[in-house]
Amino acid sequence: MLNNCKYRFLKTSTAVFVMTTVLNACVISSPLTDHTQQLPKAPKGWTSDTWTASTGDRVDRTPGLQWFSGIEKVELIGFVTEALVNNPEIMAATARFDQQKADLDAQDAAFFPSLDFLSNASRTKSSTKDLDGKRIKNYDNSFQLEAKVSWEIDVWGRIRSASAASQSELYQRETDLKNAKLSIATRVAQQWFELIALSQQEVVAKNQQQNLAQIVERTSNRYNAGLANVLDLRLVETDLSNATATLTSRTDQRTKASRKLEILLGRYPSAQIFTEKEMPIINREFNRGIPSNLLKDRPDLIVAEQKIVAANYRVNEAEANRLPSLSLTQSTSYRNKKLKDIFDPSSLIASIAGGIIQPVFDGGRRASIVQQRVAVRDEQVADYIAIVLKAYQEVEDNLTSDVLLGRQELQLSKASRDAAESERLSQEKYFNGLISTLDLLQAQQRLFVTKSRLINIQKQRLQTRATLYLALGGQTIPLSRTTPLASAPSMTGGE
Repeated sequence: MLNNCKYRFLKTSTAVFVMTTVLNACVISSPLTDHTQQLPKAPKGWTSDTWTASTGDRVDRTPGLQWFSGIEKVELIGFVTEALVNNPEIMAATARFDQQKADLDAQDAAFFPSLDFLSNASRTKSSTKDLDGKRIKNYDNSFQLEAKVSWEIDVWGRIRSASAASQSELYQRETDLKNAKLSIATRVAQQWFELIALSQQEVVAKNQQQNLAQIVERTSNRYNAGLANVLDLRLVETDLSNATATLTSRTDQRTKASRKLEILLGRYPSAQIFTEKEMPIINREFNRGIPSNLLKDRPDLIVAEQKIVAANYRVNEAEANRLPSLSLTQSTSYRNKKLKDIFDPSSLIASIAGGIIQPVFDGGRRASIVQQRVAVRDEQVADYIAIVLKAYQEVEDNLTSDVLLGRQELQLSKASRDAAESERLSQEKYFNGLISTLDLLQAQQRLFVTKSRLINIQKQRLQTRATLYLALGGQTIPLSRTTPLASAPSMTGGE
């Protein structure tokens, strides 16, 4: 009899397994539309001097190791490496990746049966009266051990769709982590340029203050000798006070920039970073054509595309949720009134059951969820198109800015040399009594303003290349021949 029961049990289990295998082939999977077809096309015949649709070679995109404009500064690479380890934004992105990884593991657990062990012990007290009317107490003990296995069969692919969506979201978090590293590397570089520029501006202001202090001293001597009037003395003294105030302001700006860089590095903002004195020189220009496929590695584009993929899987999940669900439950338990006899074969109770749940009426809730998730997918497609357009705009803007800033740098380099020569000649003529004090001060002001503008343009051009490096998703920018721009003079020393 027992063997017959086992045979029927195995036969039933085999039938359930075969049925499950067949039903698992009936997976709901709506096709993913080609969202790239909705992107606007460039005007016919459109060509840009610096942006083409040619195919380029893949290059290393590790932040800080292959840099954006051929600049390989040891100090900069060291700062980038330190920030990638200690920056709290990267730590937070890493934690979000770990959270999503754990969520995926939890989601995938639905593929496997769940096994639960239950134990129960009870003692029931009751009382009755005998024929003499005396109360008799009765005690009934019950001990139970049970193992229960339950499994939802993924007939329509609902669990698989949910798992695939979670996998896509995990890839998004991984890409967000890469984007955080890329962003931090770029911001460290830009802040490093900012700090060097402000250090140079501080030196320029200090040189101006020292130069004016000498002029004030010589003008005072000339005034005491009757060779200059009090107006000349007051003019140079006024400019000296202004130059001293400017120097104080530059020092404050440089200190704050140092603290900002320290924050990016995960350090205490003590303003103890003192960088190189000279700005890196851009001596290479872009190739005539930068391949547009470099954009495909932009982290935000990857994330936007994966959001469409995940949203499509969520649609499949919602559609499968409207169909019948099939579950299997198997239970094995031992129950006896005596604990010592709990594993007696006669105490064994085994059962297997299958259940189908067919949604009949829910007021349209499940259908509304499908519509809502379809709308989410459409929204993600629209967001993807907007992000792609923004990416092209960022690249175009920065390519254009680099060219125009290069032209400004060339002109300001020449203007700085000319202003330095004019200031030198003005000093000679002033102390020979050939020009007025106002003419000398104007020549000096023109020199220091030109120097300051040149420093800012050089900084902006470097920061623009850093922004372009970020806009291209961390790809090294293709460079060509040495730049025809004339070498800029030193902005920190005297002329």
